[in-house]
Amino acid sequence: MKHKTNRIIKRVTGVTLIVAATLSLFACRGTTVQTQAENLTKDLNAESVTNRELDDTFRLAAADFSFALFQQSSAEDVNAGKNILISPESVLSALAMTANGANGQTLAEMEEVLCGGMEIHSFNEYMYTYHNRLTATKDVTFHLANSIWLKDEPELQVKEDFLQTDRNYYNADIFQADFDTDTVADINQWVDVNTNGMIPQLLTEIPEGAELYLINALAFEGEWENSYEEKRINEAGTFTDYLGNEETVTMLRSTETQYIAGEHVTGFVKNYKGGDYAFLALLPEEGIRVEDYIASLNGEDFLALYDNRMYQEVLVEIPEFTYDYDTELKDALSSMGMEDAFEPGADFSNMAETDLYISRVLHKTHIQVDRAGTKAAAVTAVEMSKASDVEMDVTEPPRVYLNRPFVYAIVDTETGLPVFLGAVNTIE
Repeated sequence: MKHKTNRIIKRVTGVTLIVAATLSLFACRGTTVQTQAENLTKDLNAESVTNRELDDTFRLAAADFSFALFQQSSAEDVNAGKNILISPESVLSALAMTANGANGQTLAEMEEVLCGGMEIHSFNEYMYTYHNRLTATKDVTFHLANSIWLKDEPELQVKEDFLQTDRNYYNADIFQADFDTDTVADINQWVDVNTNGMIPQLLTEIPEGAELYLINALAFEGEWENSYEEKRINEAGTFTDYLGNEETVTMLRSTETQYIAGEHVTGFVKNYKGGDYAFLALLPEEGIRVEDYIASLNGEDFLALYDNRMYQEVLVEIPEFTYDYDTELKDALSSMGMEDAFEPGADFSNMAETDLYISRVLHKTHIQVDRAGTKAAAVTAVEMSKASDVEMDVTEPPRVYLNRPFVYAIVDTETGLPVFLGAVNTIE
């Protein structure tokens, strides 16, 4: 590096700032990534912070954000018959970290959209508690890692309070690098390791003038609580896709004990080992398209379906499926009310001396559901540029066979919040 220094907070005149969050399943706990970048974490120790109990205020704010984003980001693709998948937790983490650098009207809009109107400081406390909850599991592997990458140049002047806040609440490791091809390789390796190879590349290059990256990674490995016997696996099952075409798929049959019945939808909850996480499926009734059902659903409705699930037997079929999805979230977030952050006049004065605004929000995901369990991954990149540039009476168990388009989520069972949220229109 040309400017070796331990002073990590004394500089910023960068043209571009990118904040990224990645979330994955099946990454290894405690994995160490060897980089050529200089690790400066020791220069900014995390200070103790206050836990905030995960109450209904947080649940509703996070759920409303999740489903508003799901609707706004996926409408065009789901209407076109694509499989979709977002990670609300990944996007929320990236944008909450970004909001710690916002001020004025920019911050007010971000707090309204991300935090349900509460102050970002309070939301940080909730997120700190929530992340501790997500990682406090024994029967599944859930890994959480955060990092901040600073360009090694004298002009960079990131504000200390901003870095300290993200260090305190997100325990971010801090790296200093030349932002050359070696740095691209370092960041991609960090993402690859923390998503267990499911998202091997975040960057193809670092744009000229890029000054800083913030990356949040989570990793989860979960097997089904009840494994499938061979006789319960049908290799010649049928799934009817969004166009009405029949596809031959592998169907997994089981009897579950958490049944969901709502207006125009039935579903179920199937636990992973330990019961801290679960797969939740929602099957709209015949004649209702998945895209129309998604458009009708909000966070409060989703939490009500989860909270009011019935503990009774339900016959279930799940298709094995895997796919990748990517989307750009700027328009979706603007439509949700976070407009100021995307304007050249945005106020991120708590982040840096340079006038910055969000230019893009990129989101990539991967999902694999099979007889063993579930693997999924997501990466969210927030790019910032310089401004100058129902009850049922049944006599036998109900059936929820996911043999046509359906909505699903991977939820934290304590809060019911979706870590991943998607819809399947086709298996092939």
